[in-house]
Amino acid sequence: MLLVAVVVPVRAGAAWRATAEPPAGPIAARATLVGDPTPLADGGWRAEARVDGRRLHLAFGAAHAVSADLLAGDSVDVDGSVVRPARRWQRIRHVVGTLEVDRVGAVDPAGPVHGAANDLRRLLARGAGPLDDAQRSLLAGLVLGDDRDQSATTTDDFRAAGLGHLLAVSGQNVAFVVAAVAPVLGRIRHRWRLPATLLLLGFFALLTRFEPSVLRATAMAGGSAVAVTLGRPVVGLRLLVATVGVLVMVDPLLVHRAAFRLSVAASAGILLAARPLADLLPGPRPLRDAVGVTMAAQSAVTPLLLAGFGPVPVAALPANVLAGPVAGPLMAWGLTGGLVAGLAVDAGWPTVARILHLPSAMGLDWISGVARWAADHPTGLLGPVLGTAVALGVGAAAFLSGRGRRRPGRRVLAGTGAVLLVVAIAAWTGGARPGAADGVRVLDPDGTVVVVDRVHRAERLLSTLRRHGVDAPRLVVFREPVPEAVALALDDRYGPHLRWGPPGSSTSAQPPDGQRIRVADTTWAVHLRRGRLLVRRVPEPVATGLDGTVEAPGERHPAGVPSAG
Repeated sequence: MLLVAVVVPVRAGAAWRATAEPPAGPIAARATLVGDPTPLADGGWRAEARVDGRRLHLAFGAAHAVSADLLAGDSVDVDGSVVRPARRWQRIRHVVGTLEVDRVGAVDPAGPVHGAANDLRRLLARGAGPLDDAQRSLLAGLVLGDDRDQSATTTDDFRAAGLGHLLAVSGQNVAFVVAAVAPVLGRIRHRWRLPATLLLLGFFALLTRFEPSVLRATAMAGGSAVAVTLGRPVVGLRLLVATVGVLVMVDPLLVHRAAFRLSVAASAGILLAARPLADLLPGPRPLRDAVGVTMAAQSAVTPLLLAGFGPVPVAALPANVLAGPVAGPLMAWGLTGGLVAGLAVDAGWPTVARILHLPSAMGLDWISGVARWAADHPTGLLGPVLGTAVALGVGAAAFLSGRGRRRPGRRVLAGTGAVLLVVAIAAWTGGARPGAADGVRVLDPDGTVVVVDRVHRAERLLSTLRRHGVDAPRLVVFREPVPEAVALALDDRYGPHLRWGPPGSSTSAQPPDGQRIRVADTTWAVHLRRGRLLVRRVPEPVATGLDGTVEAPGERHPAGVPSAG
C-alpha cells in the first residue's frame, strides 16, 4: 500500500501533464494504430494511433477509404494538422490531440504478433458470414468487443435491458476462454503449463485491444495461475486488490476509465455478496447461484452507473438472469466454433460454417429477443435515491446472510424486491412524461409530439426518448439539421412518422415558417430563425382548422398541411 501511495500520484501527474500540450504545426509522419478505426456519423473514420511517440486521434475523411481496411498494429504514412487539443475523455486514454488527416500514404501491415491477432479477427469475421448483419455485429461484440457495426437500435435495446456490458468484451470473456482451452492446457507438461497460460492470456488481451475490463480479468487470471503453480492459492478478494494495485501503478489513468471501475466493482460485489445472496434464495442451487451473482454484480455497479450514466433500468436483474446462461457458452462457442467455421469458409465449405453457427444464431436471437422485449415493455428506471436504496438493501441482505442471520436477510431482500415491483408497475401503467430534459421536449402526455432542441448521437437520442416514456411519436421536430444516422435510427425504432427539420435536413420535411401545431389543447408555432427551427407556445387561442393550424397528430388536418400521422 505504501508503494502504491508513493508511485501512483507521481506517475499519474506525469501522465496527465504529458497530454496537456499537443504537437504544433503540420505533421508528416508514420502512424501506428493502437486501436481499430471507428466509423463516424459523417462517413469518416477515427482511429487512435502512435505518432512520433505520442498518441493522437486520427480523423480520416470519407474520401480515405483505405482507413476502413486498417486494424490495430498497422502502420500508415499520414499528412495533416492537429485541429484541436485533447478533451478529457481523450486525455485519460493518453491522447494529446486530434490530427485531421489530409493525405494517406503507404500502408504497412502489422508485425507478427499483431498480425496474428488481426488474422484471427478476420478469420472469425469470415466464419460469421452465414449470419445476418445484426447477428454478426452482436457476435463480434460478445466475442471480441468489436461494436463498430452495431446499430443504434441494438445498442439502445441492450442498454434498456441492462445488458450493455454484453455488447463489449468483459472479464467474463476471459473466464470462458480459459475454460474453453483448459483441456488443451491440461495436456501440456507441468513446467510449460504456466508460460502457455500466460501467453494465452496476453494474446487474448491483444486480440480484444487491451480493454480495461479485460486487463483486469487477464491480470487476475494470470495471478491465480501463478499462485496455483506455486502451490499457494490466494483468496479472490486479495487477488483483486493486488491486481488493481499493480495495474494502477502501471497506468494510473485507468482509474478514470468507466469500464475499469465497473469491472472492479462488479468483481468485488461477486466475491463479497454472491454466495450470501444465493443462500437467501429459494430454488435449485444453479439458479440461485446465477441470480446471486447477477444481484451482487448489479448492486455493486449501480452507484457508479447512477453517477456516470444516469438512471438504471429495473429490467437489468431479470434480463441478466435470462441472458447470462446463454451469453457465456455463446462467447466460448463463438471463439472456438467460429474459428472452425472460418476455416470451413476458406476451404470452400460455407454449408459447414452455416451448420456450425446454428447454435450461435439461436443464442443470439434469444439474447437480442430479451433485450428487445425489455426495450418494448419498459419496467421503469431507478434514479439516484431509489437506486442507492436498492443497492444498499441488497448489500444489507448479503451482510446479514454472511453473519448467519438469514431470516432478517430474506426480509430485507423481499422489501427490496417489493420496491422494484412497485417501480415496474408504475412504469407499465404510466405514459409519457411531458417536459424538457437532455435537449428533448415532450409536448403531450401521450408522447406523440416531440421537439429535439439539441441533436445528439442516435444512441443517446433513443435513450433520452425512452427515458421520457416516448414509444410511438407521430411528429418529431428537430431544431437543428437532422443527421442521416439519427433519421435512420428513428425510422428503425418507431417506423413511419412525420419529421420536421431546418434546411440541411435531407431526410426530413421543412415546415412553412409560422406553422402551428395544436397538441393537448395547446398551440405551438414553428418559425425558422438563423437556420434553426424555433418552437414557441402561442398564448392566445387559435381557431382550429381555419388558419393553417395542424391539430394533434392523428386528428383532422387542413388541406395542404402534411399529417403527423
